[in-house]
Amino acid sequence: MPTTPQPPAHALTVLVAVLTLTTLELVRSSGPLLDMAFSQGVVSAAGAALATYALSGLLALALVLTARRAGRLGPVVLGTLLLAAARLVVQGLEAGLRFGVGLLTVALAIAVLTLAVGALAGRAGGPRAASAVATGLAGAVGLQLVLATWDAYWRHDVLGWAVTALLAGALIAGALALRRDAAAGDGPTGSEVPALPAVRVGRLWALGPLLGLSAMVLANPAFAASQSGAPLAVAGPLVGGTWLLAAWDVLRRPPAVPAFLRRPIAVTDAAILPVLVAGSIVSSNPAALVIQVALPLAAAGVLARALAPSAAATKPGLWRTAGAATLVGLGTILPLLVYQLDYDVPLGVPNWLVLVATAAVLAAAGARRRRPGGVADSPVPGRSSAWLVGAVGGLVVLGTVLTVTRAIDTARESALSPEQDLPDQITLVSWNLHYGVDPAGAVDLEQVARTIEAQQPSVVALQEVSRGWVMGGGADMATWLADRLGMRMSFAPAADRQFGNVILTSRPQDAVTVLELPYGAGPQRRSALSADVQVAGGPIRITSVHLQHREENTPTRLDQIATLLAAEGDAPLAVIAGDLNAEPGWPEIELLTRDNGWLSAQDVAGDPAALTSPSNDPQDRIDWVLGRGVTFLGAEVRGDAFSSDHLPLVVILRPDGAS
Repeated sequence: MPTTPQPPAHALTVLVAVLTLTTLELVRSSGPLLDMAFSQGVVSAAGAALATYALSGLLALALVLTARRAGRLGPVVLGTLLLAAARLVVQGLEAGLRFGVGLLTVALAIAVLTLAVGALAGRAGGPRAASAVATGLAGAVGLQLVLATWDAYWRHDVLGWAVTALLAGALIAGALALRRDAAAGDGPTGSEVPALPAVRVGRLWALGPLLGLSAMVLANPAFAASQSGAPLAVAGPLVGGTWLLAAWDVLRRPPAVPAFLRRPIAVTDAAILPVLVAGSIVSSNPAALVIQVALPLAAAGVLARALAPSAAATKPGLWRTAGAATLVGLGTILPLLVYQLDYDVPLGVPNWLVLVATAAVLAAAGARRRRPGGVADSPVPGRSSAWLVGAVGGLVVLGTVLTVTRAIDTARESALSPEQDLPDQITLVSWNLHYGVDPAGAVDLEQVARTIEAQQPSVVALQEVSRGWVMGGGADMATWLADRLGMRMSFAPAADRQFGNVILTSRPQDAVTVLELPYGAGPQRRSALSADVQVAGGPIRITSVHLQHREENTPTRLDQIATLLAAEGDAPLAVIAGDLNAEPGWPEIELLTRDNGWLSAQDVAGDPAALTSPSNDPQDRIDWVLGRGVTFLGAEVRGDAFSSDHLPLVVILRPDGAS
């Protein structure tokens, strides 16, 4: 039955887009914060994650009870203003305070977004709400490209504060515009004439799985780049542009489909989404990028159907509203949490199936036919939608230009000019970066870069480098560090294609190879990355490696070392650098030094008593640089570097016989 025509929802449409962008940033921020809880154990981390995201329901309930006299849009207005204030406050916090306030801000963002999307879907229909969410996701990708994927949340410089102020300002402006919009439709108090039709939005909980998938896959430029092998300057703009296309396309889809075709079309559209998600994860070549481009179109269509209001004009209850926000929160975190827990407590099946199952749940929410004649059937984009898409498109274009410019500058800076003589010695930095998260739960990539830069290295061997992991804040650390340091970068996936080893060099790399190491007792897949670096005495084979981490996994580590040594072959000049998760005197180190003649840089040219982990209170020496056919001139553990849970090892070496 047709519903009463509703007043325009321009302000609410724009606000949903801004809320979506802000919420996705905050979801990414929760990864490093929750990493602090992982230091207390898996159970503590899982409990903190679930409690944080389930809290969204109680916060939504509190907003409704507090602002219910201000009209149906009152809770959205109040929640948005509180979110703007919280986002500004958390920007200036550090360590322990940021943990509590930061997680509370994430829960508040989920609550406010749920209320806003429900309000927009009820007023303007599922397609309009889905389009606003898609536009916000496009904006999130564009902003990440502008910031080179290192979010403003973690920056304490002028740019970080400027972006934060703009986000908070946009939230405040949106809330005030929404208040004016509501007052125009509701009268002075907003209580005599409801601002919204008394409809029940369909499956609002579908917003949760979409946010979880977006943080990990659908709106993650670092994921698109690392999964496909394409440069971030190519993958990122394609993802952002496709979300913009999805925002426009979902409004253009005609509702007037013959009745006998509606259910088959809905089911077919829903079935495509999990297939595409599976394809994007199992593909590790440019085909993954093609699939990544198709995903936003499918996801936006599914969300539009899921958000279609029901035909019954019944007033949503308070507990139903709170329940919807709780489900959105849990739907966001559960796939990310279970996927990540597999690396400590193996699931017994590939963890990417968790993401496929999440896509199937989202698809099931959208497997419903649309009923013509209601607010769900408003296919023509209004001027506010066109303006919003244009503004976000400008952000994506700006991000694209900056990303391409950075890539060009890096290629130019790392190019080897013919006049340069090859050095007879090199400085090498080896560092386990703990996916960029320091012991205080912060992500300070600039400090990482400054620590490396101060050593003036020719080669940098890195382990635990994140390229889109939510646990690492979603940054493409490999690309960011290469651009910031002006060095050539090679990456080898390990646990997955978003986490692995990196070699950075100031000159060309040759014969780059990736070696998958035996899984053994698990729980993580490990790899080694090798490349030839030219010096005056000939090419040195540099390998960045990370071995299995559990103390009792000595048999697995021995197998991994044997595999690595077999791959090294008879290269006369070779260096192995990385986190071996083995201490002096252990069988793993004896296999390398006593049985195969490799020399430890720290033992022959440094302080053998210097420890490397954890960085804030060193107890173990598990990071190593070992060489064959080289002379170590110096080795130092940098005890003043706290950007990771490991300390870096800086080594100066030259080929044997070089003067």
